[in-house]
Amino acid sequence: MATDNGILEKISDSKPVRVFLPLKGIKERYRLQGIYQKSAPPVFSLIFKTGSLPVESIDTKDTCIINADMGGPSVSLEAKITEIVDSQHLLMRAVKSMSHEQMREFFRVDAVTSVIGRAFPSRAQKDGDQGWAMKGETIDISGNGILATFPEKPPENQQIRLEIILPSTEHEVVTAMASPVRIAKTDDNRYDVAYQFDDINTEDRDKIIGYCLEIQRKLLRLKVKVKDL
Repeated sequence: MATDNGILEKISDSKPVRVFLPLKGIKERYRLQGIYQKSAPPVFSLIFKTGSLPVESIDTKDTCIINADMGGPSVSLEAKITEIVDSQHLLMRAVKSMSHEQMREFFRVDAVTSVIGRAFPSRAQKDGDQGWAMKGETIDISGNGILATFPEKPPENQQIRLEIILPSTEHEVVTAMASPVRIAKTDDNRYDVAYQFDDINTEDRDKIIGYCLEIQRKLLRLKVKVKDL
């Protein structure tokens, strides 16, 4: 735990953090905002707003994920809930730090929606020249990246601008600068591309995570209905 204790020491007292809570009967974790309170590492506390903590639904047998924005690379920890002190207070014990690749898998859902990939604008482009653009569809989506299918092969080893249409009631468009992680040609001569977000603002990332949670809740309700039948 030496490394994790060092990470805990870097997080300032009363710092707002993002918490991904395990809930009973749900594979995906529930996201909410909390306040980190220092204690004797590896022990620490999380404090929440009144009414925001789903106390009765928390699965204390599973671990939480805590993500702290350090003004540069963020810090992510996996931690065990040792005690639900009250409706606003969780007592925690850090288990291990988490890599960005591990964090990437949280809040990933199967979702088909439109996505447009555009060339990264360069100084060499003339005014009004939008460069190439390619329309495709997402296969799955998370707050850290997407898997999408395109009719043509997009550029390899090149950052592009993604415009993702979230099929909510407002059909919001979120944008991100992204880089390809892998490209695979399919049997029907399309290209499945995994993109990781390199630069996305917090508001757009939260919209994506909110959309993922909405899909998860729908799947859970469907699961309950099927079980009842």
